[in-house]
Parts: sequence; structure tokens; C-alpha cells
Amino acid sequence: MSKIQYLHISFDLKSEPVDVEKLKQRFNLAVDWVHYMPNCWIVKTTSSAQKWYDRLKPYIGDNKIFICKIDLSERQGWLPKWVWEWIKKHKDNGIT
Repeated sequence: MSKIQYLHISFDLKSEPVDVEKLKQRFNLAVDWVHYMPNCWIVKTTSSAQKWYDRLKPYIGDNKIFICKIDLSERQGWLPKWVWEWIKKHKDNGIT
């Protein structure tokens, strides 16, 4: 079984329009995910950054994409309460 990890995925959505509903269908392939800014997602996944790039690239056209592994145990910022609750839920499950 593959190890659970968290990936941050962001897009520069200025080059051409993107159907966010179609992107959400792709994000549903994750164990869980949160869409916390218009161009930013965190996914809980067993898949690699490369696999996520391959999944999403057909849906984003010429827009830029950045994907990186993140560690939820080290965090700080100003986000809506529901996003912090999502992060806390996953951190408290023993997965950081």
C-alpha cells in the first residue's frame, strides 16, 4: 500500500479559462482535498506529484501548475476557519 502524503497544487489561471468543476472531478481521485483559494488545493493522496500533474494537465491548457509535497505539522497563516479545521482534522489523525 502506498504511503499517504499531502500535496499542495496551485495554478496560474490567467492564460486561459479552466472548468473548475472538471478539475474537482479529478481532485475527487484523492483520499481527500480542500480548495482554499481560487487557484490552490491541498490533496491527501497516495499518488505522486507527477501522477497529479498527469491527471490535471489535460484540464488546465496553457496555465501554469505547481505541485509540491507539504508537511501539515509546520504551518502558520491566515485562512478561513473551515480550512484550519480541515488541516487539524488530518493532523490529528496522526498523519502530518
